[in-house]
Amino acid sequence: MMLGERIKEQRNKNGFSQEKIAELVGISRQAVTKWESGQSVPSMANLMTLAEIFGISLGELTGGINDDIPMDMLEKGKVMEKKKGMGKLALAIIFSVIGIMTVTIVSNMSSVTISRLFGVAIQSAHLVRLGLQVGGVMAIFAAIVLLVMYVKGYKAIAT
Repeated sequence: MMLGERIKEQRNKNGFSQEKIAELVGISRQAVTKWESGQSVPSMANLMTLAEIFGISLGELTGGINDDIPMDMLEKGKVMEKKKGMGKLALAIIFSVIGIMTVTIVSNMSSVTISRLFGVAIQSAHLVRLGLQVGGVMAIFAAIVLLVMYVKGYKAIAT
């Protein structure tokens, strides 16, 4: 049985209309119709809300074993995309922190400090400082790109 069929079955079993489910979940009635017809798949948050409304476990609602992710969602590739998106978000946060720390720390260092720290001549310290600042800015840029990729991927998944 597909996820949409299980949602419809549980809705009817509990005596709810599509309008009432939409109201309780905080979505439109058309979204419920799309879920039940298999045109779209609810987000994980909406699945958890539905399971709570119906008084059943997430695994029971989705047809998963021991609350695992249901196979029909995996076949559509929805879950894999979302997991990749979370990795992008984590990398974006890490790159942001590294970039901001690098730029801030290196901008406040003098050429003498850099030459002592890296063991280079003071003339070369200017290049080292510039290189570290450019690296920090590149890390921030990478974080922005990953964040944009995450946001676009997330919008394509959540319904």
